[in-house]
Amino acid sequence: MLYRLFAFIKFWLSSNNQHGVHSPFVYRFITKCLYASPHFNTSKSKNILLKTIAYFKIAQVQLVPSNIALEKEITKNIKGVSFANTSNQIIYIEKLHRETIDELIVDNNSIANDTVVLVNGIYQTEYTHKLWESIKELNQVTVTMDLFYCGLVFFRREQAKEHFKIRI
Repeated sequence: MLYRLFAFIKFWLSSNNQHGVHSPFVYRFITKCLYASPHFNTSKSKNILLKTIAYFKIAQVQLVPSNIALEKEITKNIKGVSFANTSNQIIYIEKLHRETIDELIVDNNSIANDTVVLVNGIYQTEYTHKLWESIKELNQVTVTMDLFYCGLVFFRREQAKEHFKIRI
């Protein structure tokens, strides 16, 4: 618990809002998705997941691990979404492990240019934060957004490698 408190203070001091972002893609995502309505009545990470699905008009979601309650919450708020064991649209990782990174990012041949990976609890422990840092360093990862409660990973080949810390 003490780790998360110090991590939050450090995050808050080093993060910014949309005004510190110079990437048009990230700026649009922050202003038109993260800061925009609606705000779903759920945890911050799940709110970000729902907003991201709606913003990118995602039709297929992969939940790791499978989560029936979250599936119901998503389908209640967003129509036309299906769930699969593999998805090249959005992958939501509830608990981060080294094996999960290897399986879903490093060795995943179905990841496309527009794939989004949302990782919950990147500051849960010092170990999960180190795993998050290792994701940022992967060659195929170009854009990451640290939102403290979760992290977003993008694979946009047309964009330079950048990391953003955004207050939500």
